[in-house]
Formats: sequence, structure tokens, C-alpha cells
Amino acid sequence: MKKTIVTVSLAAVLLLGAGCGNRKKYGKYTEEQMQQIGFANKYDLPAPSGSSMVLGIHSETLTSDEILAITEITLQPAAAQMPEAEFTAQAKPFVRDVIRGKVTDILLYQQARKTAPETIDDMLDKAVDSEINRFVASYGNNYALAESKIKEMGMDWRSFKEYQKKMIMTQSYISSTIKEEKRFSHQQLRDFYDQNKDEVFCRKGEVGFSLIAIWPEELTPEQVAEGETLQSAAERIADEVVTELENGSDFEELAKHYHGDLAAIGGKVLPMEPGTNAMPEPYNSLETHAVQMQPDQIKGPIEIDGHLFILKLDTLVVADCKSFEEVQQLIKQQLLFQYNQQQYKELVDKLVRNTDLAEMERFTEFCVNQAYKRWGQS
Repeated sequence: MKKTIVTVSLAAVLLLGAGCGNRKKYGKYTEEQMQQIGFANKYDLPAPSGSSMVLGIHSETLTSDEILAITEITLQPAAAQMPEAEFTAQAKPFVRDVIRGKVTDILLYQQARKTAPETIDDMLDKAVDSEINRFVASYGNNYALAESKIKEMGMDWRSFKEYQKKMIMTQSYISSTIKEEKRFSHQQLRDFYDQNKDEVFCRKGEVGFSLIAIWPEELTPEQVAEGETLQSAAERIADEVVTELENGSDFEELAKHYHGDLAAIGGKVLPMEPGTNAMPEPYNSLETHAVQMQPDQIKGPIEIDGHLFILKLDTLVVADCKSFEEVQQLIKQQLLFQYNQQQYKELVDKLVRNTDLAEMERFTEFCVNQAYKRWGQS
């Protein structure tokens, strides 16, 4: 059982500044951001033992129990279903990324403290008070409800305030370190557009329709009136079906009573890209009718090779591409985002190079081994 998860550090979240839709926000941070990283607690640490290990990051520490708590939701079900060797191979890159993210957050915070002015604590107290007020206001100024939400995150008011201080300081440090302004030439913007046009700025067309197919050769003797040929009987039945539909009968239910290829699924044809000849006949010919219709419109009977079809358009998406002028500002934002990402990566790489990488790897292996001991196959 392979688990895939994207690990984003606190600092990366602050760098990306991504929109969060309708997710619950705490002040200016989402619940996911708040839960992404805990504190590197220097106090009340468990004594090192055979089941616990501490990683020192300068003046801060990170315990294996913290890492296991973060990774439990992913590693526990995987460990329960995998032999140890397979689990170790798949879990180690994930755990390594989690640890690196935690170490990165600690290092950034330490740098933020080093470069902060002497009056930073007073400034932070004021900023955090504003964040607390906004947080409580987000719960209708219901202090008890706000407090209960903090407890759900494993915090109390004191640790919540400290957490806010940490986030504000880290955000400020990253903002002061990364240059957010950069000019891009018109040619750079144009090159990005040309390289990504088809994938990013163009929308493929799509048509989806349903059919009632009446094949003369499949009619039963009871369906053919005296004096009718199979073809004339099929034409009469098709006209009767159209009348039923005009009187409000359900298209899908009627489709189930006729030609069997699509009857079981109510006549629905999988959506296709117009003009690609992706389907065999008669579907390609019917597609030419469908793209000229409006959604839910019904057309027919349509005769193709002696077979009769009644067509209902389900969906129609017209292919189009945004012009360079329409997306030029978006391209600038994307290139700036990539530029900031690269600056952030260089900043983090520089900080992490000053840590004991061999010890981090040993810590990673220890955490993976402990995870399997706790949750692995018996």
C-alpha cells in the first residue's frame, strides 16, 4: 500500500501565500497552516531511551515522538499492511521530508530571532494581540468556542500566542530576505506563453450526447404493423418516440427499450473531443449534428445507413485559447512565483547545509524503525 503526501513547511506556506478556498481560517492563517508545524520544545523533553531519540538543531530540539505524531495518519495503515523492508523503502523519503520541513522551520525562526530588533518582543505582543482578537472574532467573539478550537489543535492560549509569534517572525524574516520584485522582459513572457499555451491557456472542446437507436432489423413481429416494411416500421416508431419525448417522457428510460449497445446505460455516449474521429461510425457522423445543438436539445430521427437515431445533447464545451494579452499579467505572477520559490530554496539549502546532515539521516532511520515497531505487521 503506497502512500503519497505533499509535505509543506510553515515557511513554505508563508512563501506560497496560496488561496485556501472555504477552509476555516484562524486570523490570517488556515487550520491546515496552523496544524502544519508544532513548537520545537526545549523543555520537559523525554529522556533519551531505546524508543525515543532527540535531534538537536543548534539551541532547539526535535523528538522522534513529535515526528511519529505528525506522520502517524500516513504511516500507521501502511505499516500494518507491508513487510518491513518494503515499508522502510517507501516511508523513509516521506519521513525525511517531514524532518527537513521541521528543521527548516526551526532554522528560519532562529535566523529571524537573530536579525530581529531589540524591541521585537513588544512589537510581537501587539501584533499577536491583534491576531488573537481576529481569531476570537472569527468565532463570533465567542471566547469559549475559540478556546475549544485551540484545544482541538493541542494548544492552550499561551502556546497559541507563542505559535503566532513564531509565524509572524518567520514570515517577516522571509519577506525581508526574499526580493519580491523582479522585472521580466516581454520576450520572457512571450516564451512562457508559447511553451505552455496548449497545456495551460487552451481548453479542449468536448461533446457528450445520448442516443435512442432504432434498428429495423431488430424489430419484433409485434412492432411491425400489417403492410409495413421493417424500414417504414422503424420510421414510424422513431416518430412516436419523438412525440413521447416532446410530451415529457424521460429520454434515458426510453433509450433502454431500443438498440442494445447503449440501452443499458440510457443511451449515453462518453464525451469526446470534436473533430478527432475518436469514435467509430455512426458516432462520428452523429457528433457533427451534436456540435450544432444546444444542451438538452433533442433532434431526430436521423438516418445513417438505414438505422434511425434520436439525439439529445448532454454537454458541449467549445475549444478556445486565451490570447497572450489576456494572460500576460498571470504569466508575470507565475514567473515571479517561480523566482521567489528559487530564492526560498536557496535560502533553505544554505541554512540546512550548516546542520549535521548525517545526524538528520540517522534520526530519519530511527523514526522509520520506531514507526514499524509501533504499527507494523505482527
